[in-house]
Amino acid sequence: MGLPTTHAVTFSDVTLPEHYSDIRSRSEIYDFSAELVPSLSLSVPIVSANMESVTGLDLAVALEREGGLAFPPQTLLLDERLELVERIGRTDCALIDEPLTISPDHHTLKIAKELMGRFGIQSVIAVDDERHPIGILTTRDWLYEKDDRVLVRDLMTKKLITAPRGIHFDEAAKILKQHKIEKLPLVDTAGHLAGLITANGLFYKSRHPRATRDEKGRFIKAGSIGVGQSFTLRQMKEVEAQVNKDIRILLIDTARAYSVNTEEAIKKIKSEFPKLPLIVGNVSTAEGAKFLFEAGADVVKVGQGPGSVCRTRAVGVGVPQLTAVAECAVIAGRYGKTVIADGGMKSPGDIAKALIVGARAVMLGNLLVRARESASPTFVDEENRPVKNYVGSASFAAQLARQKRGDLAYLRRPEGVTQVVPVTGTVHEIIDDLLRGLSSTMAYLGVRNLVELREKGKFLPQTPAGHVEGVKKS
Repeated sequence: MGLPTTHAVTFSDVTLPEHYSDIRSRSEIYDFSAELVPSLSLSVPIVSANMESVTGLDLAVALEREGGLAFPPQTLLLDERLELVERIGRTDCALIDEPLTISPDHHTLKIAKELMGRFGIQSVIAVDDERHPIGILTTRDWLYEKDDRVLVRDLMTKKLITAPRGIHFDEAAKILKQHKIEKLPLVDTAGHLAGLITANGLFYKSRHPRATRDEKGRFIKAGSIGVGQSFTLRQMKEVEAQVNKDIRILLIDTARAYSVNTEEAIKKIKSEFPKLPLIVGNVSTAEGAKFLFEAGADVVKVGQGPGSVCRTRAVGVGVPQLTAVAECAVIAGRYGKTVIADGGMKSPGDIAKALIVGARAVMLGNLLVRARESASPTFVDEENRPVKNYVGSASFAAQLARQKRGDLAYLRRPEGVTQVVPVTGTVHEIIDDLLRGLSSTMAYLGVRNLVELREKGKFLPQTPAGHVEGVKKS
């Protein structure tokens, strides 16, 4: 690999010498897949930072369409996290097990609008008192209706096409095409509503071929939880509530994961939900990673202080990120587990270096908060450019917001800051740019996938002047 063993390094301290390549065009490189855990693989090795200014519904959906994975901020109130997880799972969904319903005789257009707006959907199924589907209300049905007091029954489409529960997706597609409809309610043998197939989700492979979805065509839902002085019954109920929303993986997040508090949380959660994969962080040493894997972690998140809005290193603790990821990845390999590199990456080259030293995926905050879809509101600076606030999770601003909503007892010494960053494009544009850069790195090294990248990537140390030579151009 070529990393020094006598001192710790970060991304700019090393460079990648080229290799012979039989790749004629970078377009030949399209496999960026990575397995986080045996039950979850990503088409793109990128996950969103679980920060309130980064990950909201719009960014989560956009990132999972690209093949990445989104983590809800654990600093959100439980109800907010649950709603976010629920809405992620319903967006672009091919098969909805429990579709939202409404009573046509008792509910008004106002209630229907509120329901659809809350979950970001374009239609709702009308059912009778015994849950037989009797109509569907879509935005087209009320587009020109000005009176929100009108009952749903007076607006809904009553001629409803249904199909039996368990129908194959191919057969469902034929029905959708034949009747030129976008929603297909499913019924059981008694005629009760038993599910919903949507055209938008059914045809996702052609629209978003890399999308991160489960076997039912739903976006993968991830959960999150923090770690306090001890893992309480309230926190366990938060985990249970998220599991009931069908999350596929849970992030346990704390700045000091190499601690008895985190060990306690892992063991309690694993005792209740032994099959639930756990991502746990953050640590920056091999000893910390070993500790977490021994406790029951499936993935370890690595990084203490490398992020642009993180100031943990100001207290004198932490390891430069490339060495931290490399050492933790070695330990992960011994346990048959994986690590995520969290923070410090500013370019496709940095991402490539993190993957070469053993990260299975990278967690991005600074690069994704710049997306139009990120959770931070867009405003205009003095030069009339669109910008956003990138708020560190341990910053004074973030702590003050949590204290105001009753989620933080007292303010601590800040270990984060707030930055103003420019909006650089959509999630699609940002991910596409990063993958183009990553494929360029891979072409120079003569590799076609991330496994080969880890095997063939070798480093040379470089001086600060050498780094400047490569990135600063007059």
